[in-house]
Amino acid sequence: MASMDDAPRIGDLEVDRDALTGDGTTLSELADELACGVDETTAGSPSAGWRVLRRLESGAVYLGSPVDADHRTWRVAQLHPGEQPPVVRVHPDTLVVRPSRAERRQGLVLRWPSFVEEQHDPSELAIDIVNAGTTRWTPENEGFRAVGALTAPGGTEFSFGWVSSAADRAVPLDPGEYARVPVQLQLQSDPTSLEPGPYDLHVVVVELGLRLAEPLLVELTAELVARQVAKQNRHRADPAGERRAFDRQIEAEQLRVGARRSWPEIAEVVRSAVSDDEALERIAAVLGTTTEQAASVYDASLRAMVRADADRRDERLQELIRQRHALG
Repeated sequence: MASMDDAPRIGDLEVDRDALTGDGTTLSELADELACGVDETTAGSPSAGWRVLRRLESGAVYLGSPVDADHRTWRVAQLHPGEQPPVVRVHPDTLVVRPSRAERRQGLVLRWPSFVEEQHDPSELAIDIVNAGTTRWTPENEGFRAVGALTAPGGTEFSFGWVSSAADRAVPLDPGEYARVPVQLQLQSDPTSLEPGPYDLHVVVVELGLRLAEPLLVELTAELVARQVAKQNRHRADPAGERRAFDRQIEAEQLRVGARRSWPEIAEVVRSAVSDDEALERIAAVLGTTTEQAASVYDASLRAMVRADADRRDERLQELIRQRHALG
């Protein structure tokens, strides 16, 4: 498969470019190959043309079938390994093929503001997203969240977790215009592992995969390290408490992931509820959870109902699990 950065997308899901061509097969035949069933509510979905669009490391599998002759509009289905028995469910709406992230960021570059040399604390930096192209850049449901990561000088490997919000909304940019956004610095899970000295600061605008061409060399003094540790510790519980906090986040994310197959029923019981408490009780009854656990589903945005959002949630869940394991 081509790099996911260069892969076309159906909705927000990066897919195998080769999978967008060919005739495909029936949904029932593909389900047999994947050793799973087909949800009975998928009546009205295309009878043929189905193929695997992408397999995630989490085990989730996305399927799709074109609904037009030029393969520009698709119906998408998902098989999630957490369901027993595994069942394919087809999203009720059609989704269009979208350009890759590499195509979407064409013309955009990252540039440090002129005052960056005066800012010695990398947690207080901002960066400019500049339209260096010749035509207007218009967002397509993308955000401008810039994440910063520190590595040893010359290092290129780093990872981060992130959650988008309405505050990150991207804006149109005419040629030469720019948007100045804060850099959300993400440190190691254990801030006490920071040592004074030089570091490379890498910056990524995550939803576009837009990266700083060259990292910024920053110098962490003992004072800056102490400040970062103190800042982290203000928000940190004791180690056992921090592990419990991660466990709660993982439980909530797993619940939201599992709730995807129950969205129609959840929407129905919430629609007729007359209060928040009643809605929580009804969601808890649908999911077989407590009302406190149901709150994580009740508070989810409508975006969580989009099947392509499952990709982001799976990645978020895996990152939470990785961070939890790092705590021991």
